[in-house]
Amino acid sequence: MNKIIKYIGASVVIGMMAGCTTNFDDFNTNPYQPSKVPASNLLSTMFNVYACPQQNACQEINCMWASFSGQVTATANWSFGENIFAYYNASDKHNDSSWGRIYGYIYPSFFLIEKSTEKKGVIYAMAQLTRVYGMQMLTSLQGPIPYTQMKAGDTEAPYDKEQTVWHAMFDDLDNAITILKSAASLGVNQDLAPVDQFYKGDCKKWLKFANTLKLRMAIRISGIEPDYAQTKGQEAVLDGVLESTGDSSYDTTNSGINENGYAIISGWPEVRANACLVAYMNGYNDPRRPAYFTEQTQTAAGGYVGVRSGSADIPEPTAYANYSKLFIATDKTLPQPVMYAAEAAFLRAEGALKGWSMGGDAETFYKKGIQLSFDEFGISGVDAYLADDSSVPGNYIDNLISGHTGNNYTNQSAITIKWDESADPTEKLERILTQKWIACYPDPMNGWADFRRTGYPKIFPATKSMNSDCNTTRGQRRLRFTLSEYNNNKTNVEAAAGMLSNGKDSNGTDLWWAMKEDGTY
Repeated sequence: MNKIIKYIGASVVIGMMAGCTTNFDDFNTNPYQPSKVPASNLLSTMFNVYACPQQNACQEINCMWASFSGQVTATANWSFGENIFAYYNASDKHNDSSWGRIYGYIYPSFFLIEKSTEKKGVIYAMAQLTRVYGMQMLTSLQGPIPYTQMKAGDTEAPYDKEQTVWHAMFDDLDNAITILKSAASLGVNQDLAPVDQFYKGDCKKWLKFANTLKLRMAIRISGIEPDYAQTKGQEAVLDGVLESTGDSSYDTTNSGINENGYAIISGWPEVRANACLVAYMNGYNDPRRPAYFTEQTQTAAGGYVGVRSGSADIPEPTAYANYSKLFIATDKTLPQPVMYAAEAAFLRAEGALKGWSMGGDAETFYKKGIQLSFDEFGISGVDAYLADDSSVPGNYIDNLISGHTGNNYTNQSAITIKWDESADPTEKLERILTQKWIACYPDPMNGWADFRRTGYPKIFPATKSMNSDCNTTRGQRRLRFTLSEYNNNKTNVEAAAGMLSNGKDSNGTDLWWAMKEDGTY
C-alpha cells in the first residue's frame, strides 16, 4: 500500500484551487502555502477516477482496459517494453501503474475529508461515492482488495474477500445516497459547486448518478447473489436513476492538466478505435459512427476501420496512424464521458429480463437505451435503426496494411437490432448487452465486465495468448496483484491470493461476481 503515499502532495496542491467553508486541521507547514485547505477542494484529486484527463493516467485507467472491452485498441508498448498487454500478459509495472493511480487518487484525500467533515454532509457523501466508484472498478479488475480495514497511514492493509468488498461498498453507497437525498431538495450545494466539473453542485443529479452506480453494481453481482442484487437494484430504481441525456455525466474540465487525455494519446498515435466495435457498427450501418470515430484516410474509399486488439503482427504505432481514431480524441477540449443515461435504461432492461421490478419491461428500456444514445450524440434515424431486423454485426477485414490478413476475423455474433419478444432469454440478453456496449462508448470497464459474467457482447479475441493461464476464447479474466504489494505487503497479498476462486493469482482466474446462477463461469 506504500505507493499511495507519493500522491498526497498532489492532493494538497490540486486542493488549493477553489474556495469553500469546510476546513480540516492544519497539516501543511510550508510558510508559502495556506495552512488550511477546504475539504471540498480535496475532491478534485478523487474526481480523477471518473475520467482521467492527464495522458498517462488516461492510458492506465481509461484506455488500457477498454482494449479488453472491444471498444479501444492500445497500439503502443504499454507493457513497458514488452508489448504483451493485449495478449493477456501485461507486465508487473503496468499492473502497478493502474493500481497506484486508483488508490493514489482516492485515499489520501478521502481520509482527510473523513476527518475534517466528521463523516457528515455533502462533501463527505461525495467522497464516499467517489471512493465506491474507484473501488468497484478496481475490485472488478483484480478481485480482493483492501477496503474495510483501510486506515490513514497504513501501508500494509489486509485484503477483503470479494463478497465482503461488494457488500461494504453497497453500505457506503447507501449512506452517501441518504445524504444526497436530503441535500437534493436544497438546490445547488455551494460547497460542492466550485470543484464539481460534472454537475456543478447539483445534488439531484448526483443522487441519480449514485443510484445508477448502485444499479450497475447490483447487475454485476446478480449471477452470484441474485436475491441480494435484486433488492439493491430495485432500491436504486425506486430512488431514481439517470433518465434523460441532461442527466448524463461528463468531465467538462479542459484546461491545464485537466484536458481530454484521449486526444494527446491518439496523437502519438497510441490509441485507435477497436476493430470489434467498428465491425459491429459497420454491419449495422450504424448512423452513430461519425460521432464515435473518424474515417480512415489511407484509401480513397474512406470508411471506418478499427485496429484488432492483440493483432497477428506487432508493428510500431505509427503503422496505424490512418486507421479510425476515437472522435473524442480529435479535440482535447471535448469533455470525457463518465456515465450515460442510456446505461441506466439498459441496466433496467436486463433487470426486467431477470424479473426485477424496474418500472417497465425489458423491451421498453431496451428501446429507451438506444433512443437516449442517439439523442446523446444528436443523431437522427433511430426509428429505422430500431426497426432493422436483418442487419447483423460485420466481419473484420484489415486491408489497410499489406500482409495483415492474419488480423481478419469472422464475427461470431449474428444478433439483430429489432426487439423480438418471442426470442429466448439468452438471445434477449445478447441483444441488450450488445446495444448497451455500443451506446456506452468509450467505457473502460463495463463491456469487459459484461463479457466476463455473460459472454456478451461477443468480443473479438486476441490472435494469440502470451499467458499460459489465458486462452483466446475466454480472454483475460482479471488483473494480477501488483509486484509492489508482494514487495511491501507480502503477508496480506498472499492471503488475498487464497481468496480467489482457484487460489491462484493469475490473469486467467475468474472473479467471484463473474459466476453465473448455474454455478459455472
